[in-house]
Amino acid sequence: MTTKQRKKKVQEANKAADKAIRDAQMPGVLKSLRDFVYTPLTVSYGQFILACLLIIGILALSSKSEAACTYRTDALGNVRYSCDAGVSGTYRTDVLGTTRDSRTGTTYRTDVLGNTRSSNGTTWRTDSLGTVRGSDGTTWRKDSLGTWRSNTGNTCRTDALGTMRCN
Repeated sequence: MTTKQRKKKVQEANKAADKAIRDAQMPGVLKSLRDFVYTPLTVSYGQFILACLLIIGILALSSKSEAACTYRTDALGNVRYSCDAGVSGTYRTDVLGTTRDSRTGTTYRTDVLGNTRSSNGTTWRTDSLGTVRGSDGTTWRKDSLGTWRSNTGNTCRTDALGTMRCN
């Protein structure tokens, strides 16, 4: 597997992880597609989406892209991540809804249309069916068991304690 393929797989896994984190943090986790489609975007939901996309973006830019990573949300709502390659950091969202990665300094912001844009130029959007699509061609979907799967074969799962693990 080439470095480019590894980086692409890590990007997809990160995107799936972000979406799973967003879904887990939403008040009254969405139970069905119908609820998802008719639920209005709130500030907390937008911030959650932004944090998820931030995590994906950072992992995509990680120099150790082949590493498996773990994501946890702390009591303050910050997302802490650590990877097998020794890379770790925190995603913090400020009161204006901007999320910043403590390791890379990359910022993420979600607009009123639901697009999340990073300071490095990458954009993500969630469609009405819950699929996350990136400007780099990656897509993430959640299967019936709650596992996020990317179009490159990466998977992310959330355990009973709320920790997301991606491979």
